[in-house]
Amino acid sequence: MSTVKRELVPIIIMKEIIDKKRELGRILSKHKVKEPEEIEKGIEKGKLPEHPSYEDFLSALALRSNIEEMKKLARDLIGEI
Repeated sequence: MSTVKRELVPIIIMKEIIDKKRELGRILSKHKVKEPEEIEKGIEKGKLPEHPSYEDFLSALALRSNIEEMKKLARDLIGEI
């Protein structure tokens, strides 16, 4: 991979992180919570409908996990530059 392309990878990853954080924020604000686990608790307590809240809960967990993985990857790549 050329140096220029290699240097662009962290930038592309950062854009993906921003996009995923926006999506996570959208899901959390939809349910008026700060963490995905609060959606699950709301479902368990009957404060939120199971559908589509559970799907949102799973999506929020996946987004949060992906964001953390991409942050680590970006740190590693930036460290190599």
